[in-house]
Amino acid sequence: MEMGFETALFNWLNRVKKDHQPNVYVSNNGPKYVRINVSGMTDGSHGYVYCFIEKSTGNVLKAATYSAPAKHARGNIYEIGNEGVERYGAKYLR
Repeated sequence: MEMGFETALFNWLNRVKKDHQPNVYVSNNGPKYVRINVSGMTDGSHGYVYCFIEKSTGNVLKAATYSAPAKHARGNIYEIGNEGVERYGAKYLR
């Protein structure tokens, strides 16, 4: 049975909250991408864009700007263990 996007996103967010960044949340659910933000931290810093999720594929994309993702997938929400993120956002390509 294939997992739906909403379920995969929910599961992915829970893994990210547990393993990398407890303050992530969905801030914008657009037609092509879901923007994931980090809320303001307890040290007084402001929130920021954590990453983007492409709805059609589930690919995790680094943020190029506040409202647009960069090219090239860093991971995928359907692949457990390939979250594509670290503490501060999507991984850099190597």
